[in-house]
Amino acid sequence: MGTGYNWTGDTIIRDTIMADKRAVLGNSGVLIPTDIREWISSTESEVIIRALQEIGLPEARDAGTFDLRAWRIWDFVARSVEYITDKQAFGLEDFWLFPEETLMLRKGDCEDTSFLLATLLLASGVSEHCVRVVLGKVVSPDGTYGHAWVVYQSESGAWCLLESTLDSAPSKLVPADPFTQTGGQYQYQPQFCLNASHLWSMTPAQAQMADYIKIRSKMRKTGKAFPSLSGSKRMRQR
Repeated sequence: MGTGYNWTGDTIIRDTIMADKRAVLGNSGVLIPTDIREWISSTESEVIIRALQEIGLPEARDAGTFDLRAWRIWDFVARSVEYITDKQAFGLEDFWLFPEETLMLRKGDCEDTSFLLATLLLASGVSEHCVRVVLGKVVSPDGTYGHAWVVYQSESGAWCLLESTLDSAPSKLVPADPFTQTGGQYQYQPQFCLNASHLWSMTPAQAQMADYIKIRSKMRKTGKAFPSLSGSKRMRQR
């Protein structure tokens, strides 16, 4: 049975400051508190706009073109950005890149690629009501791992899971709800979602961001790979 998550978010979380996801250049011991919404607020950036031009999106805004737009952006991020841990890239346990940085490096982890994917979707003209970055965990036979992904509300009204750590996007958009069902080999469990305006809790008892960070650190230590999504091979997370 599905868990019936509300992908738009349930309870607004007022404290949106992430205290330890950015550090002063050349001095990783000096942290920069940052509003989590800043990671998907650069929709008017010329760097982002140029990336959209590279993708080649449909100019028309007819029926079906927004789903095509979402799929092409998803595939672009999956193909263009190599998965790498923060420890490998920066020597830090947890460091969140801004979308422009991920674009330039062409490397990043699940948060980095999710923020990039969401920003590109919003900059392409997709409504912020139809896009969320989700923070949560994946339950697998090898344990439970913190993860971030994107959901997009398709033109038919279905919320679709856009997994940014794939090697490439599958041939069509995939509904998100089946991936939250129990009984399968893998299960996505959302805890929070956000857009550029709000951060929401998605659990009956309001979750704490510290819980996500704690379990996210566990994933980095174990280095597990996530499952395939409709036949597309995922990037191994080492």
